[in-house]
Amino acid sequence: MAASPLVRRLVLAAALGAVVAAGLAWSANLPATLEALRRFQWALLPLVVAATFANYGLRFVKWDFYLRCLAVPLPRRQSLQVFLAGFTMAITPGKVGEVLKAVLVRDLVGTELSRTASVVMAERLTDVAGLLLLSALGATALPRGGLLLGIVAGLLALALVVLSTPRLAEVAYAALSRSGRLARLAGPLRLFLGTGRTLVAPPALGWAVLLSVVSWFCECLAFYVVLHGLGLDISLRAATFLYAFASLAGAVSMLPGGLGVAEGSLTALLAALGTPLPDAAAATLLIRAATLWLAVALGAVTLTVAFRGGRTTAAAAAR
Repeated sequence: MAASPLVRRLVLAAALGAVVAAGLAWSANLPATLEALRRFQWALLPLVVAATFANYGLRFVKWDFYLRCLAVPLPRRQSLQVFLAGFTMAITPGKVGEVLKAVLVRDLVGTELSRTASVVMAERLTDVAGLLLLSALGATALPRGGLLLGIVAGLLALALVVLSTPRLAEVAYAALSRSGRLARLAGPLRLFLGTGRTLVAPPALGWAVLLSVVSWFCECLAFYVVLHGLGLDISLRAATFLYAFASLAGAVSMLPGGLGVAEGSLTALLAALGTPLPDAAAATLLIRAATLWLAVALGAVTLTVAFRGGRTTAAAAAR
């Protein structure tokens, strides 16, 4: 019974994901989309999964690096388990639910929530920075693409300045607390204030952004393999831009897992490059299954197996 809130969240997210997938396939011509999926070279699937796991591995290196920066005494095996368990919360709005990782670390080694929650926020900031840099490879491929990326980059820079300046951070916290829909971000920001500023200092920030660029490029590479498996002639540079930009759109939307926004953006971008709509929808469905939903499944298994005794904690964090 204790884990029921988490189970309900996963079931609802899976149902929403199924609705989004069905709607995408239907709007793109369901029979043609199914035919494109049938035509996919399934022998390439291990390469797609391998590239996705490379992304996970490099992101774990960043997570563990940040823990060492803050002297969190968590053994690497448990660090990996916590990191993977956090994938369960990838389908929460803006991934705010990944604060679950901070709760698990507290239960394992007693580290206060604010210390580890700041790592979670720094992870998300550097993920966005990495995706921005990858998107910049082909920003001119879309009308006003450079302008859109400039706006997001400006917001990211502003966020870094605010988080690095105590007085501005307090003002931002007060504003978020009164902002209605965005009030959910006030809690994580409060947790970040203090120790988190160490993580956005130049040395740690530069290393983390580099890891983010390389790790997310691995998923861009996975997307390129998916396109190749569907017989689509799209360059690696273009595939990198398309996937990174769509991932950014999903992140900025603050929707659970970027559901609907990421899928719609990626399909529309592919169609804008001349890809038949059913093929574009098939590529989107394949890459989302191999990235987002694979991560959620891996997180759920890890949370169940490695943290059986902490299901009440996990359920509380999922609320």
